[in-house]
Amino acid sequence: MTLSHNIKRNILICLVIVALAAVSFSAGCQNTHYSSNPINVSILAVNDFHGHLYPEQELNCRPAGSAPILASYLNSAMDSSDADYTVIALTGDTIGASPVESALLQDEPAIEFFNSLVNNECNPRDSGKCTKCNLISIPGNHEFNDGMDELMRIIYGGNGDTKIQHITNPYPGAMADYICANVVWKDNKTPVFPPYTIREINGAKMAFIGAVTTETTILELPQNIEEISFINESEAINSYVPEIQEQGIHAIVVLLHNGGNQEAYSGPTRKGCNVTGPVTGIVSELDEDVDVVLAAHTHDFINAYLPNAGGKDVLVAEAYAYGAAYADVELLIDPHSNEIIRKSAVIVPVYADQSPGTSPDPAAEKLLSEMNIAVSKLRSEVIATSEANISRIPDVSGESALGSLVADSQRAAMKTDIALVTAGTLPGSIQADLPKGNITWEDLEAVLPADASIAAEYGGWYSRPHVASREITGEQIKTILERQWQEPLPEEYLSVSGITYAWDPSLPAGSKVTEVLINGVPLDEDAIYTAAMNYYMAYGNAMGGGVLAPPWDWEVNVNVGPADIDALINYIQGLPQPLDMINNEISVPACGV
Repeated sequence: MTLSHNIKRNILICLVIVALAAVSFSAGCQNTHYSSNPINVSILAVNDFHGHLYPEQELNCRPAGSAPILASYLNSAMDSSDADYTVIALTGDTIGASPVESALLQDEPAIEFFNSLVNNECNPRDSGKCTKCNLISIPGNHEFNDGMDELMRIIYGGNGDTKIQHITNPYPGAMADYICANVVWKDNKTPVFPPYTIREINGAKMAFIGAVTTETTILELPQNIEEISFINESEAINSYVPEIQEQGIHAIVVLLHNGGNQEAYSGPTRKGCNVTGPVTGIVSELDEDVDVVLAAHTHDFINAYLPNAGGKDVLVAEAYAYGAAYADVELLIDPHSNEIIRKSAVIVPVYADQSPGTSPDPAAEKLLSEMNIAVSKLRSEVIATSEANISRIPDVSGESALGSLVADSQRAAMKTDIALVTAGTLPGSIQADLPKGNITWEDLEAVLPADASIAAEYGGWYSRPHVASREITGEQIKTILERQWQEPLPEEYLSVSGITYAWDPSLPAGSKVTEVLINGVPLDEDAIYTAAMNYYMAYGNAMGGGVLAPPWDWEVNVNVGPADIDALINYIQGLPQPLDMINNEISVPACGV
C-alpha cells in the first residue's frame, strides 16, 4: 500500500511539473498548440534577388523570374502546402547591385515586394523575438553598399534624407525578421542585428541563425563598413548554439550568405554530390546540431547533404539568383525532442511559361506599374536650366565648358586642391553635352552614364561611378598635363579644376607645358596635392582609368565619395540660375593661353 501510494504521489507531482512547464513555455508566444505528431515545416528560400523585379531573366533557356512570376509561385506553394508552418527565407543580397529601376528608388520596391508576402504576425520592431512571422531575412554583402545609416533606414523605415519618389510615403521599412550573428559594432562588439530567431509550431520549436560572408570586408567600400566588424561565419553561428540548446531546441537552420556550386539536377536532395566553394568548409565546422544551411552569394545551384563538425548530414541548398528559382525545403520535426528527423529540398525554377507563372501576381504587377511612374518622374525632374548648349568638346585653348563644370563639381564634393576629369568613352568619363533649356536628371545621366560594362558582366545591375580623392605629386600633375600631346594622341579629353596652365604648341611633346598654377600658386613638383576624379582614374592608368590617370601603387589611399551624378546635381543646384556658360558666370579655370 505504501509503495502504491508513493507511486501515485510521484505521478501527481510529475503531472504538476509538466503543467507548470507548459504554462511557462507558452508565456513567450501566443496561439501555442501542442501536438504529439511530427511537425511538418516548409521553407521557401530565395537568395541573391538583387532587386530583379522585372521580367528579364532566363533559366535553362526559358523565361524565368520577375516579381509577379515569383510571387505567383511562392503564393501557390504556400496555398497548396499541407505543412504546419511555412516560412520564406531571404538569404542576402535581396537588394543592392540591382537593375536601374530598383536602384534609382533605393531598392525600396524590392523590400515592399517581399512585404506583400508576409502574414499578419510580422513586425520589424519585433525582430529576432519569438514570433510567427513567415518572412526571415539576413543581409548579404550588397546590403551594405550605401553604408549603415541607409541599411538601417531600409530595414526600419522612414524617408531619411532621400530625394526619390517613394511608392509608399513614408517608406515603411522591411516587415521581415532580420537576423545576423556575425556582424558586430566595433565600439562594443555587440551584434548589429539579433543573431537568431525562434519559431514555435504546434509545440515544437526551431531556431534560425544568420551569417554573411566575411568577404564583405574586401568587397565593400571601407567607409560603408567602418563602424562594424565581421566574425568568422562558423564561429559566430556556433557561439549561439549552446544558448539555443538551453531552450530545448535542436532543430537549427542557418541562413548563410556564402555558397558554392555543383552540377545541377532535378528532384530531391541527393547524397554524394560534388559540391565546391566556401560553403563546404563553413558547414564542416558547424555544430552537430545544425541541420540545414540555406546558402547564397555564388548565384549557383546547390542541393546536397554535407557533413558538419559532428559528421551529421546537413542539407545545403542554393537556388541560382535574381528570383529565377527558389529552394523548397521540407522538414519533419519531432515535437518531443525538437530534433529534425527528416529533411529534403527541391530547387524549383520560376518559369514564366508554365503554371503558376502564367498567372502573374496582380499585386506585384501593380507594384511594377507604380515603379515605372516613380522612375519616370525622377528621370524627368528639372535640375537646372541653361541659356546655351554646354559642350564637352575642347575649344582652341584646350578648355571644355562642360568638363570644367563637372571637374568643379567633383572638387567641391571631395574638398580637394584640384580635380581631373576626362571626356570620352571610358567609365566615369563625360559622354554627352548638356542641351540648352531645362536640364533633367536624364540629361545629366547621359553626361555621366552608368557603367554599362560592369552591368553587362555582373547580371545587368545598375553600376554608378563614384567620385574619389587621392594624393598626387606635383610631378605627376605635370606629367598628366603633358600626356595630352603624347603619341598616339589620347582618345580622352582632359578637363581640370584648381589648375591653370600655359602650353606652347611649338614645343615638342613632353615639354609643351610652360607654366602650372595650383589655385594661383606655382606648382611645386615635389609637393603632394589632393585630387578629385572618378574612382576609375583614382585607381590609376593600370586599373581602367586611361592614359590620363595618375599612376597607381598600393600605398595610395583612395577615398570614395558620392556618385558622380549626385555630385554634379548638388553643385549645379547651388549655382545661379539659369546657367550662363557663355558669359562665364560659372567659375571655369582657364587652362591654356
